[in-house]
Amino acid sequence: MYRVLIVDDDRLARQGIISMMEWEKYGMHVVGEAQNGEKALEFLEKSFLEKSPVDVLFVDLEMPVMNGIALMEKSRALYPEVLFVVLTFHEDFHYVQSALRMGAIDYISKLQMESADCNELLRDISKKVEGTVKRKIKMPEADSNPQDFNEHEWEHLVDKWKQMYWLYDDMTFEHLCNRTKALHIPMWRAAQVLLPLTSVAEENIGVVEKVLQEYKDLDDFFEWITSFREGLYKTASQEAKYGNIQVCVMKAVIYAKEHLGTKMHVEDVAQTVNLSRSYFSVNFKKYTGMAFNEFVRQERVRTAQMLLVETESLVSDIAQKIGYEDVNYFIRVFSDFTGMTPGEYRKRNGIK
Repeated sequence: MYRVLIVDDDRLARQGIISMMEWEKYGMHVVGEAQNGEKALEFLEKSFLEKSPVDVLFVDLEMPVMNGIALMEKSRALYPEVLFVVLTFHEDFHYVQSALRMGAIDYISKLQMESADCNELLRDISKKVEGTVKRKIKMPEADSNPQDFNEHEWEHLVDKWKQMYWLYDDMTFEHLCNRTKALHIPMWRAAQVLLPLTSVAEENIGVVEKVLQEYKDLDDFFEWITSFREGLYKTASQEAKYGNIQVCVMKAVIYAKEHLGTKMHVEDVAQTVNLSRSYFSVNFKKYTGMAFNEFVRQERVRTAQMLLVETESLVSDIAQKIGYEDVNYFIRVFSDFTGMTPGEYRKRNGIK
């Protein structure tokens, strides 16, 4: 008989979950309940000390004091054998997926419980519990301690990710991906932060076609984030209406990248997305973190860097290709941005 703890800040919800299901029929026994993650950890500690450990937690994601995600994080380090089933009102794909990536064996929508056969839900969960336990018995015990990493640096990066500039700016996105991977954080820690942010992006810009998948490692996860971001650009580019300011900003980013070789004026780009120059300028900086002209200059230099490394084109030809008629002015802009001339950059990074 598997020992179950119900964790939810709503007392009536806890009692409802306990009473609605025939637990013992499916090999489970509810041994307690807790109103938040902190109380659940206290219950877990006591159960393990008394040598009658909890096997499965049915846990709500949204709770005060300590939410479900934080509870899963701490339990994973302290009691790696404990299994989780998530209780949530969140039908959003990425929010639920964040919990699944952290090791939850399944989730139950509270809305679904109102119309579905609860015993059928519990039967399916019971099978997954049984299967997971059998696999753990067969597998050699793994090191449950997470790899050490700089927690302070990760907190700093989380703040940068949450600014959301990475949605619009390739350089910021690449920088954050590289810095995060360099920390060697557990993959689920990255997913815990980034999957909810992709949900925010979809709410603000548009839904991206996606597939639920397992991520083998951090590199694999960031490949998925990259493809999600590309899908977001596709969604924005196909949107015919201009009522959403973030869609307008993303359309302006797309337009700028496609017209680097031409003269671009802020008022002209603003007009392409049906905005006044002043309103466009304020919002472009708000969502990208930089003024439009600064963004165009950055993208031109980035394109020049790529051409210097991947082609044998003359510096003057590259300057023309990215919108600079005066090669000397291009060299000054490139030097200010990179700290070296185009020739020095090519010598150091690409064609000799």
